[in-house]
Amino acid sequence: MFLSIVIPTYNRAHLIENTLKSVLNQTCPDFEVILVDDGSTDNTQEVIAPYLSEKVRYYLIENSERGAARNRGTELANGHYLNWFDSDDEMLPDHVQHLRELCKKNSYPEVLNAMYQMKDAVNGKITPVQSSYRPNQKQRIHFLTEGNYLACNSVIVRKDIALENPFIEDRTLSASEDYELWLRLLAQYSFHQSEKITSYLIQHNERSVNTMTDPSKLEKRFLAFLGYMDQNQQFKVFLGAHYSYFVMRNYLVLAVDLACNDHKKLAFNYLKKAFKEHRSAVKQRVFWATLKHLLF
Repeated sequence: MFLSIVIPTYNRAHLIENTLKSVLNQTCPDFEVILVDDGSTDNTQEVIAPYLSEKVRYYLIENSERGAARNRGTELANGHYLNWFDSDDEMLPDHVQHLRELCKKNSYPEVLNAMYQMKDAVNGKITPVQSSYRPNQKQRIHFLTEGNYLACNSVIVRKDIALENPFIEDRTLSASEDYELWLRLLAQYSFHQSEKITSYLIQHNERSVNTMTDPSKLEKRFLAFLGYMDQNQQFKVFLGAHYSYFVMRNYLVLAVDLACNDHKKLAFNYLKKAFKEHRSAVKQRVFWATLKHLLF
C-alpha cells in the first residue's frame, strides 16, 4: 500500500464529514484512512460511522493532543508513506495520485511535499500560499529560519522515517509540534517539493491558530518550541550562524501575536529580546508591524 492517511480529530463532528468525503473521492485507490479520535466529547463517532470499512478504520484514544494522536496513527499504519491530514480540511481528488507518481519519479524519497491553498469556509474564497522552500542548501536554511510554510496535509513522510521521528507529545507545544518535526526532518533530509496544489486548508474561526490567544499559553508554546530546537544539536549545527537569526524571528512572531491580542507589555519585552538576539530584527517587517500595534 502506498499511503496511510492519518486523520487526528477532536470535537470536529460538524467538520470532519467534508474532510472524509474529499479523502474518499480520490482518483487513486492506493491508500487507507486511519481516524484517531483524541477523546472527542461530541457526536464524532455517530457522524463517521457510515464511512467506516476495511479501508477506513477508527480508533478512540484518551485525550492526549494532536502529536500523540498522529503518533498512534503512525504506529497503526500499513502504508509505505504517512500523510497526517487535519480533520477540518479538504483533499483534492488527485492528491494521492500526484504524490504517488512524484514518489516513483524521485526514487521514493524520505520526505515529499506538495502545495496547498487557503479556502474560506464561509464564502469559498481561495487564497494562494507561497512556500519559500527550495531544495538547495542556502534556500533550505532560508525556509528554516523564516517560518512554517508547510502544512501536515501537504507533507508525506516515509513510514520508517516517521517511526524514527515521532511528533513530540507535549501539550505545551500544541500548534507548533508540526513545525518542530519539519525542522528536525529538514536538518536530516532534503524535501522533494511539487508546485502542484493538492489540498485546501479551510479557514474558519475554530482553527487553533485563531483560538490560541491566551498570553501565557502563547508564551509557553513559543518558549517550549525554542527549547526543543535548542536541545537539537543536529539542527543547530545545520543552521550554524543562522541559528541566532532563527531565534530572533521566533521572538518577533511571538511579539506580534501578543501585540495583536493586546498584550502590549509582554509583546514589547519580546521585541527587545528579538533585537538583542539579532540586530537585523529592525529590518524585519514583523518588527515594525509589532511596533505599530504597540503604539496605536
